[in-house]
Amino acid sequence: MTLAKNLKKGDKVVINFLNLTVENVEVSKIAKHGKPKCRIEALTKDNEKKVLIVLADDEIAVQ
Repeated sequence: MTLAKNLKKGDKVVINFLNLTVENVEVSKIAKHGKPKCRIEALTKDNEKKVLIVLADDEIAVQ
């Protein structure tokens, strides 16, 4: 497990049972709940779809 803000381009992650390849990660300032928000742009395994994910800086599964 790794923090979302530590992801880099080319990292492979699993979110909602989808195997994704990270294209870009943007980290915002600390929000009112005390954690920064991460906006992750990723491609599906077959590079068919671009997926945008916004989540708090939590741990996510990296392959």
